[in-house]
Amino acid sequence: MFIDFIHSVCPDEGEVLRMSLEHALDYLEKNEAPPYVIVDIGGSPDPIASVRDITGIVPPSVTLLIVGDRQDVDFYRAITHGFGVSEYLYHPLVQNLVVRFFGGIILHGQKFRSAANGGSFVLMTGVRDGVGVSTILANLGWCVAEELKRHTLLVDFNLQASKLGILLNTDNNSGLQAVLETPDRMDGLLIERSTQNISERLHLLAAVGSILNRPRIAPSTSKALIEFVRTKFHFIMAESNWRDGDMYLALLEEAQQLIFVLDPTLISIRETLRAMAALPQGALPTRPIFVLNSYGRPGTLSMDEVCKSLNLKPDVVIPYLPKEFGEAEINGQPLVAHNKQFYNVILQLAQTGLSVHIPGQHDYSGWRGRIAAYFSKFKRK
Repeated sequence: MFIDFIHSVCPDEGEVLRMSLEHALDYLEKNEAPPYVIVDIGGSPDPIASVRDITGIVPPSVTLLIVGDRQDVDFYRAITHGFGVSEYLYHPLVQNLVVRFFGGIILHGQKFRSAANGGSFVLMTGVRDGVGVSTILANLGWCVAEELKRHTLLVDFNLQASKLGILLNTDNNSGLQAVLETPDRMDGLLIERSTQNISERLHLLAAVGSILNRPRIAPSTSKALIEFVRTKFHFIMAESNWRDGDMYLALLEEAQQLIFVLDPTLISIRETLRAMAALPQGALPTRPIFVLNSYGRPGTLSMDEVCKSLNLKPDVVIPYLPKEFGEAEINGQPLVAHNKQFYNVILQLAQTGLSVHIPGQHDYSGWRGRIAAYFSKFKRK
């Protein structure tokens, strides 16, 4: 994880060294420290002493970022207020969390706006039409809102063919189009009236307009919308086509995470490579997350072929479930609500892409984790 993170935020200067804490202290003492230093003190018998040793070696001008095992607020305050550590994260880590808290400090000298107010904007796009973006987005939003209890807003910027209303069993309206076409009237009341309440925690902002007339939306308008709703929800998840030009680029500037959805076909591989090549330099502090949908569909590529073609392994793999998805769409009920296999995949996507803590998951790294893993064997028997 840290290798990808370092190479993305500082591709020409970043360096990852794998060594024990004692060797890391020795290295920092004998070599000139870079402007930013990330040290993992997980497993240390005395974390406070470890932090004290590190801060005693590196100059005050160095921005120090610490990763460890302690999860209590007293430890966080002690090292940030008492020892001048800029930020601290504890295990288990996911990539999005590291990007939000460490990436903002390294790239901008401060945390991302979303880290301060809690609202995280995730942009999901299909590399081509028909790969299942709307279905995945609807199920992910439902799971995060209903199962993980986070206030969530789904936004579909496809104003000609939005499917989210059908998938979530709600009536179509022109809410989002009304908001985007009248930016001078954009305020809390208009957005509230245009938003559909799927449940207490799940909300939808979409529109189904004319199929012949594609509305012209100024990129600044879509950015203003995301900035406004970010203060109202824990997560804002939007669907947009990467071919939408300026509007897509404007949304990309606001996103903490970009998720590409593809299926195991040659045309999807080609379009994925094109979409990756079209990403502006430095648009995101980390690489996108890749979701491979409909894996195992007859006549499609094998996993080995997909990995070799993309030169990477998909982060999340969704199996081919045609009957289950068809019945869920007809019934207007998210498949994630009653299919355990798909539910587990969506939970993996929530943790990977949204940094959401999954209840009941345990981290078995470090000496505490190994003890927990040992005793968990008896619980499973």
